[in-house]
Amino acid sequence: MALKLDKMYETEQRQRCVVKYQIATYSGEEIVYCDANDDNEIVFAKCKRQLSRDIPLPFGYQSFNIIEREDYYGD
Repeated sequence: MALKLDKMYETEQRQRCVVKYQIATYSGEEIVYCDANDDNEIVFAKCKRQLSRDIPLPFGYQSFNIIEREDYYGD
């Protein structure tokens, strides 16, 4: 039983990623929070979703690059 409870309260390590992006004429850096086991494509998808909340993303060339990825212990 104790082992099951330990597993229940075990949480994934969160990470903070800084993603450099270029979408058509827009470019910049975005901070994305993800799980430690998320691959780059998931991080890029989260970045696109965050950006599209602010402005509609235009069609065209898209480039994403993770320039920093570190463990996150915040809220």
